[in-house]
Amino acid sequence: MKNWKYFVIVALMAGIFLPVATLKGSEIRRVKKTVQPKYPELALKMKVEGTVKVEAVVDSDGTVKNVIVVSGNALLKPTVIDCVRQWQYEPGKDTALVPVEINFKLPD
Repeated sequence: MKNWKYFVIVALMAGIFLPVATLKGSEIRRVKKTVQPKYPELALKMKVEGTVKVEAVVDSDGTVKNVIVVSGNALLKPTVIDCVRQWQYEPGKDTALVPVEINFKLPD
């Protein structure tokens, strides 16, 4: 019975990661509309700077269906996810995985 549970977990993981892998080869999309992230107040107070890398899952109609965080500071990630979800891309044939990098630099 233990092996059955392990198989189900592996199958679920494969189902989650497989679509992402197949999207990588999709066409390149240009962004039509962006929303700029607001520097998080706590990150400003703590003087956190850095780059947040995400991948936007863009549907064939150009809407962002999901945002996958690749790397970045935990204080900066939520604002990037929120803003990239509002972006609009050019329509395409299939769903595409579009890499996005947003840099945060403290004001002088």
